[in-house]
Amino acid sequence: MSAPMPDSRRVRTWTGGVLICVGALLSVTVLRVAHLKLMPPPELDTTLGSRTSTTRELASRGRILDRRGRVLATTTVGHKLFADPALIWDRGWKRIREGMAREPEVVVTTDPFQEVSGALGQVLDAPAGTIEQRLRDKAESRYLVLDTDLSDHELDGVRTLDLEGVGTEQKLVRHYPHAPIASQLVGRTNVDQQGLSGMELMQERALAPATGKLTFLRDARRNALHIDEDAYVPPRPGRDVRLTIDLVIQEIAERRLAKAVGQYNAGGGRIVVVDPQTGDVLAMADILRKRAGWTEVSEDKDRAKDPALGRNRCVTDAYEPGSTFKPFVWATATELGIYEPSTRLPTPKDGPYRTAFGRAIRDVHYYGTVDWKTVLVKSLNSGMAMAGERMTFDQMRGGVVDRFGFGHRTGVGLPGEEEGLITPADKWTKWTQTSVAMGHEIGVTPVQMARAFSAFCTDGSIPTLRLVLPPDEESSPSAPPRVPVIAEPVALVAREAMERVLSEGTGRKAQSATYRMFGKSGTAQLPKPKGHGRGYYEDRYVSSFIAGAPLANPRLVVLCVIDDPDRRKGHFGGSIAGPVVRDVIDESLNYLGVKPDQLEERRKAILATGQDLPENAAARAETGRMRAEDDVAGEEVARGGAL
Repeated sequence: MSAPMPDSRRVRTWTGGVLICVGALLSVTVLRVAHLKLMPPPELDTTLGSRTSTTRELASRGRILDRRGRVLATTTVGHKLFADPALIWDRGWKRIREGMAREPEVVVTTDPFQEVSGALGQVLDAPAGTIEQRLRDKAESRYLVLDTDLSDHELDGVRTLDLEGVGTEQKLVRHYPHAPIASQLVGRTNVDQQGLSGMELMQERALAPATGKLTFLRDARRNALHIDEDAYVPPRPGRDVRLTIDLVIQEIAERRLAKAVGQYNAGGGRIVVVDPQTGDVLAMADILRKRAGWTEVSEDKDRAKDPALGRNRCVTDAYEPGSTFKPFVWATATELGIYEPSTRLPTPKDGPYRTAFGRAIRDVHYYGTVDWKTVLVKSLNSGMAMAGERMTFDQMRGGVVDRFGFGHRTGVGLPGEEEGLITPADKWTKWTQTSVAMGHEIGVTPVQMARAFSAFCTDGSIPTLRLVLPPDEESSPSAPPRVPVIAEPVALVAREAMERVLSEGTGRKAQSATYRMFGKSGTAQLPKPKGHGRGYYEDRYVSSFIAGAPLANPRLVVLCVIDDPDRRKGHFGGSIAGPVVRDVIDESLNYLGVKPDQLEERRKAILATGQDLPENAAARAETGRMRAEDDVAGEEVARGGAL
């Protein structure tokens, strides 16, 4: 008979057995957990959700700069206010119950939502009741945005309150330091920093940043367990875009245009400033306004939301140029040899000129026989019609309209650019031929007109307009390609003739005492909008003026269009648009450091007599007579030309 096992050995045996069992169970558990973690069955996989988390790292949108590096649009860091309504309610009642347990006699007269909304209402200067209602409507929610854009003062106040369930979150905010200057050109973004209009839209690909992200393995409490270096994508900021716009010239143009639109109670106005040597658009502005008691022809509903969201009518809306179109016809006829500048034309002395097909062509003043250059200086419709009759349809439509770029988009880089309005070749008639010779029956955009006029400022070629400078050009951007349209000698003689327009013709009110300008005015009847009948208003107009300066080496082309001015206050292009162009040229060239080139004799005369240049008694009498007729010398208002 064996002796009984000592107690110590029995304990050790049982302990070892228990440990082996526990170890086996733990091993099985670990293996099962690993199996479920790595290879969960289909019925369980759908309930697990993602085992990884991804955080985003925001990057800044590119800046928009003017040609000198001034910031027109940039991205700053802002903050929004959010709340966790479910947490506010649960934690709030927990505190209330704990307080009641300590002080049973206290009567509770509020709840967590009332407490939080009351505190926030004071900081945000907002009705507490509105905040409370929003919290109650989303009581089960874990994330509710209460304010999308906190001011610095509000941010400090929220942080001081330190309310449980209320927090702030950083966000990127698009900021326009110089707004409203150039706002329509620059455009706007939406809340997600995506371009909606202007350069913000057209340069979206360059400006848009690439958001970074970090993906990591997490536990149930969302704590990071493992980070793989390949799972990190760094953020990439957007690229800066430098415009050709000069902020100072833009401000000058906007200010002068706004003053004229208000002074003449106009429905709107447009202005374009171009460097004719490079094609750089230095300024561009567009104004629309509503007037009590007026049926406005041009409307833009998007501007009511934000002026920067409206269409830019400098590229989208065609207008009838009137006499400002005559220099292009004059230069082409001269180059074709139809007339020499000194050729004498038998324009009528006391009545309308009749074309070979019987159309009566009227001038405001009849001068009798004059030379071809005087036809342009005095803006004689009869002389232009004579040239039109001697030109073929192809020479007018192809050699003038098409060659100078009318009927074609400039590609300046703004949304919605239109081609203009040109009569189709198969519908071109003798009537059209003579109408276009006078600047009627054709619709052009302001950017087309500014580009075409640049031919008279250079060697007879027109530039490629641009609003954006190449990213690799810092201080001295090279000019894009040019297209020759007329011979340089013809461009020069046209320039000289148009200088006389300001001293002898319709541009006398646009004369500058500082710089020698050359230009042309235009006044055309306003077409009726859809729904108001066909044809033109008898007493409503589009008034325009275009000029270049200085004479010897033009640095600027400026076009101003005044839309639908109040006729009782003035409506002729030379009288109301001309001074705007002059003032923009004077201020801008002075800002650019361009030396004045006005002849001393003429400068003194302009300063002494305003817009009169009384070189002799006869000139004084002629000037007085023409001023009395509102300075329209030879400028026929466009009547009935179909756009």
